[in-house]
Amino acid sequence: MTRVVLVGVLAALATSPLPAQAQGPADALLPQLLADYSLVSEAMLLDPPEGEWLMWRRTYNHWGYSPLAQIDRSNVGTLRLAWAWTMERGLQETTPLVHDGVMFLPQACDFIEAVDARDGTLLWDYRRVRVEHSATLACANRNATLYRDRLYIATHDAHLVALDVRTGEVVWDRKVGEWEVGQHYSGGPMVINGRVVAGMSGCYYINTRCWISAHDADTGDEVWRTHTIAYDGEPGGETWGDVPNEQRRGGSAWIAPSFDPELNLIFSGVAVPVPWVAAQRGTTPADDILYTNSTIALDADTGEMVWYFQHLPGDEWDQDHPFERLVVETEVAPNPSAVDWLNPGIVHGETRKVITGIPGKPGIVWTLDAATGEFLWAKNTIYQTAIVGVDIENRRGIANPENRNLQIGQEVILCPSIQGGINWNAVAYSPQTNVLYGPTNNACMSYTPSEVEPTLGGYHSSAEYRRIAVPGGGPDVGQLTAVDVATGETRWQHVQRAGIGGSVLTTGGGLVFVTDDARRFRAFDADTGEILWEQVLNAGAGGYPVSYSVDGVQYIAIAAGGGVNYRNLTPEIRQRSGGNTLYVFTLP
Repeated sequence: MTRVVLVGVLAALATSPLPAQAQGPADALLPQLLADYSLVSEAMLLDPPEGEWLMWRRTYNHWGYSPLAQIDRSNVGTLRLAWAWTMERGLQETTPLVHDGVMFLPQACDFIEAVDARDGTLLWDYRRVRVEHSATLACANRNATLYRDRLYIATHDAHLVALDVRTGEVVWDRKVGEWEVGQHYSGGPMVINGRVVAGMSGCYYINTRCWISAHDADTGDEVWRTHTIAYDGEPGGETWGDVPNEQRRGGSAWIAPSFDPELNLIFSGVAVPVPWVAAQRGTTPADDILYTNSTIALDADTGEMVWYFQHLPGDEWDQDHPFERLVVETEVAPNPSAVDWLNPGIVHGETRKVITGIPGKPGIVWTLDAATGEFLWAKNTIYQTAIVGVDIENRRGIANPENRNLQIGQEVILCPSIQGGINWNAVAYSPQTNVLYGPTNNACMSYTPSEVEPTLGGYHSSAEYRRIAVPGGGPDVGQLTAVDVATGETRWQHVQRAGIGGSVLTTGGGLVFVTDDARRFRAFDADTGEILWEQVLNAGAGGYPVSYSVDGVQYIAIAAGGGVNYRNLTPEIRQRSGGNTLYVFTLP
């Protein structure tokens, strides 16, 4: 199923055969950078070296923050290209990982490259054989993770794989789901307490419910599995009404979970039910349909569900809520005039560990207590008509009743579109400012439920939809919003015509980096929102930006090509498809 090439070593291997059980070349044959590679310990995952990026969003709390400060407000204007690298064609949603001067690039369809992080010199590559998958999104690889001497990936054919970081050779390969019925991984794994944790995607019409599972990092053996949709006789099973178990579908967990080691809790988002509309799946608007569109907290040792909060019960509009959950310890002092919904029972000014972020397409900042899931406050960042309130006692949002109980062929206008006000492009947080930076967009849709017939790969057959501008709104689509995590106040907001479909990076230099549909990669002042630097790339950037350092030099890296975009609302902003390229910038 795989091909591995270790550059510069194959010729030596041809004349110096290895023993049959060997997984790769002896250390003497490795490039020095790989031979000197040190093990990534659990302590390093908990507190990474400042110059390294070992997992998606860099840390377990999913801040997307690098403490590096060599590049700062005073000198970012001189940032220049250090090197670039042509990447694999396909869905470009890459997170570069860096340790000991080696960069690992997980790319479309499970193609992995290891390169010298100083100049891009290729060290090895790994290519998995592509299967004829029914899920069109199955070949996205958003992240891998490093632990000890292994790189862990989750594949388009629903396997978890451990690679030797020095050679790219397979250490173990475990089948977890059934790609033949559409299951796949698109969000990658996290290594938590010595276990590889990942959420399954693609539980559509032919198969049923998805799950999150944990696997021994040494062997790949499954330790626990927690399903994200409730069956009869299970907690929450009654929320599906009379729908039989075999027709309870959906609940993909397609973004990597976050983790708090003090609480020993894993925090994951769960996506929508399938089909999308109550009339299609045999439910009523009164059915919550747990645990779709929820934040769930799992015991990291057992996988047991400790708490949940359902942001949008009984979704009928594909308003996914699977995106990253950020863990922040902060004062909880929401300004009633700055937030849309507020728990009146909270102790104002109390310090708590919270789950925050923009977890779903409606673009709402939700803040929950991390230990209990108690609702604290929520705030809109864009115009949306999906959620109109919060039922605090029953731990759920309130769906807009005007667009519920849709019938086949009934057209409604809903905001945002199924593309979302935000999608898998990630927000970031800065501990310097205690501010969350969200890349969101104003976009609506015309939405009409369709007749559905359960077919393999038929996920998007639930409705006909067309993205439209906000009715009565202005011409601007994209916005970058800075929200105070303690008060909910908007510190600043940058609004522009071009959509902002890129992910955000914050740094110790007081900077906020993000890309947009007009191919701009920008650095903003984290305090004021002033644009301090701008570079026009060859394409919009679908990758997650990172910062790292090697030999005392700080770099900023971003993978261009593909990604979330809103260009159908801005037809004057044009670009060609493809162009997958990694750009790496540094100071002169």
